Amino acid sequence: MDKLAIYLRLSLEDADDKDESNSISSQRAMLHAYICSDRELREKEVLEFCDDGYSGTSMERPGMQRLLKEVKDNQIGCVIVKDMSRFSRDYIELGTYMNQIFPFMGVRFIAVNDHYDSRDHAGSTTPIDTAFQTLLYDLYSKDISVKVKASVENKCAGGEYVFGQVPFGYEKSRELKNTVVVNEKEAEIVRCIFALATDGNGSTQIARILNEKGIPTKTQMRHPERAGKSGRMQAWDNVSVRAVLNNRFYLGEMAYGKSKRKFVGSKGSIAVPVEDWKVIPDHHEPLVSPEDYEKVCLFRKGADTARKGEKNPLVGKLFCGGCGYSMTYKPIRGKNKYRRFECRKHAVLQIRSCCTYFPADLLEETVLTMLSRELMVRGDGAKENRNLVSFQKSCITRLEKKITEGRGRKKQLQAEADALYESYALGTVQAASYRQKADGIKEQVALLAAEEETYGKELEQLREEYRRAEEDMKQVIRYSHLEVLTQEVVDIFIRKIYVYKDKRVEIVWNFRDDGKGTE
Repeated sequence: MDKLAIYLRLSLEDADDKDESNSISSQRAMLHAYICSDRELREKEVLEFCDDGYSGTSMERPGMQRLLKEVKDNQIGCVIVKDMSRFSRDYIELGTYMNQIFPFMGVRFIAVNDHYDSRDHAGSTTPIDTAFQTLLYDLYSKDISVKVKASVENKCAGGEYVFGQVPFGYEKSRELKNTVVVNEKEAEIVRCIFALATDGNGSTQIARILNEKGIPTKTQMRHPERAGKSGRMQAWDNVSVRAVLNNRFYLGEMAYGKSKRKFVGSKGSIAVPVEDWKVIPDHHEPLVSPEDYEKVCLFRKGADTARKGEKNPLVGKLFCGGCGYSMTYKPIRGKNKYRRFECRKHAVLQIRSCCTYFPADLLEETVLTMLSRELMVRGDGAKENRNLVSFQKSCITRLEKKITEGRGRKKQLQAEADALYESYALGTVQAASYRQKADGIKEQVALLAAEEETYGKELEQLREEYRRAEEDMKQVIRYSHLEVLTQEVVDIFIRKIYVYKDKRVEIVWNFRDDGKGTE
């Protein structure tokens, strides 16, 4: 608890100001000089915590987190900073530590340039001038953030490349600041990828060709020291190839404004829709022509459409009866010699009752047979229930008539009430008689309103049942002669399908009675 911590911080904004007094070395010298001038402090063990290149708007800084951990572990008795803005530029965050956390932990806090020592204010809140000072730091930080953002946008609008990493195939110019130029060794690989794509090769095929030719990856070319340390074999894959083929930077375009911060000091960002990006055409030397890029896009759209066309109509409806998890569709591709569904959790859970796999052809035929049979049964039942439909129609007509009659009677009673009040106002009806008759009319109106509400609910229920019965009948008639299991048919009639290890199939139908079918 006798240890003394000095905290040093320098942000990128401070570095841009070229203010030597803010440098890490300057802060360190000042704080050590302050410690040496104080008899009590110079006898303590000094620990240093430093964050170089971190903004004070967030407490998520490595050095700060190590310092706070030491404080939490009751290892630090005093914290010294050059000024309060070094510790935090967030007014509320700084106030919380100064007024609550540090006093509770018994930690002394000193800000040298702000002439603040928490020992001088023990038992009281932060003085008003210090509170205003921390507020100014907070406002200053937000103002700096706005200015930095505006500066970056102005530089981008002016054609300057102010981002960190340069896309593969380019490098930052050594002559002109914030300019990108072609890296010929990398550009040769990019052109090769686009050439293979224009010949009709898919991303996986391109990756295989690149690996067979021994062409180095981006990591191998730019960071060969990392490639060996990872312990994994460096190789091209379909993801890295698609990243190249999807990047319009190779057309000579530079896009900016792709994301924005949630708030000042936040590390999280919000993606901006593509249509709202700001794009500068002819920004740098392109590596691919617009014609070749569009050709590749057309090939890739066709491949994506083909892949989407492979989706089985039962996907999303099919579940393993043993574990309850969804089944994964495996089309004929690569080592897969036949289409099938597999329980996606069996390898992890190892449940013995899981349906490990189910042949897709057999399942589709089974489901189609069960659906055809169900439609036939329901069609026959609907024909036999014509009397029920007629009864429903008559009930609907009867209720509609009762509601109409009740509304007519209410209008008559309202007219009687108006006439009664007029007679009372003219003095032809005594007050006691008026009140008695008016209450009688009011009671009759209330009864009619209650009856109308009851009839209305019954009518709404009957109409819904009749509508659903009619809709079911139309669907049954429309799909009564099914030959192929389509996505539309599955979505209309089937809610869920459960398959079991013994190849039993259970279907939960979408019909109004929520019946189940098993085979």
